[in-house]
Amino acid sequence: MKNLFKGKRMIGRIAGVLVMILTLTACGAQSLPEQFDEETVKAEAQKAIDLFNGQDYQSIIDMGSDVFQEQLTAEDFASQSDPYHEKCGAFQEITKTIVLGNVNQETQESYGGVVMIGRYENGTIQFTIAFDEDMRLVQFIIR
Repeated sequence: MKNLFKGKRMIGRIAGVLVMILTLTACGAQSLPEQFDEETVKAEAQKAIDLFNGQDYQSIIDMGSDVFQEQLTAEDFASQSDPYHEKCGAFQEITKTIVLGNVNQETQESYGGVVMIGRYENGTIQFTIAFDEDMRLVQFIIR
């Protein structure tokens, strides 16, 4: 019974993250909404990547919105992120940054974010990071 509950909880988390992704991508990426400062968005995203590189997953979660924080635990984050660290090795530099934004047409909430490509010792990692209007993290995807 305990494993069943844990499985349903994980499915709920995944569904919540997918809803955030769809919210940000359903209408296509646009330029950064006027509520956001491009340099602030880049700096906050870089801060999250630095925390990722230091494997400080709880601090990334702490940067998040209430929904983001409810969806993830540091253990969940580690189970998804640690294989990237093992495969790609030490961080070298960010090689590309694309700033983008979106507005949820139903709620009129604006989101600002970046796609950053990080070069590592043995490969690359693409980060897709988005923030709400209060600069709270709503998305942190690695590929």
